[in-house]
Amino acid sequence: MWYLLKTKPRQEFRAKEHLENQSFETYLPILTRKDKRVEPLFPGYVFIAATADQGAVGAVRSTRGVIGFVRFGAEIATASQDLISGIQDLEHRFQGLSRFHRGQEVMCKSGPFAGLKAIYQAETGEERCVVLLNLLNSPRPVQLKASDLQAV
Repeated sequence: MWYLLKTKPRQEFRAKEHLENQSFETYLPILTRKDKRVEPLFPGYVFIAATADQGAVGAVRSTRGVIGFVRFGAEIATASQDLISGIQDLEHRFQGLSRFHRGQEVMCKSGPFAGLKAIYQAETGEERCVVLLNLLNSPRPVQLKASDLQAV
């Protein structure tokens, strides 16, 4: 049985390390971006495989980086092995993938072209990409921030 822990802000990796030092089995789903940055898939949470006996609860709660168990009322939240396996499959499937694919229709949600539709072409760096915008009745390549786009 897996349990869900709430961590202190941006201390998921610290909590995982300290829990493993106490011989707990942990699972921290991560996302590796194309720019090689690694970040938690679920910020603020770590899964732990343990028994929910009183001794384990106390040891976990006093671990660096951990706030405590996620609870529903007095009951500690649990996750099945099937759920964990499903998350692991998704985690491996989406590592390093772009948010958009070539030829996808996107909408500029902010910036100078807000409200205009475009066709996604390619990434050009960490935060920028090329889209085709219809300007003056002709498609023109324009470089924009990827964060200014949303899928249509």
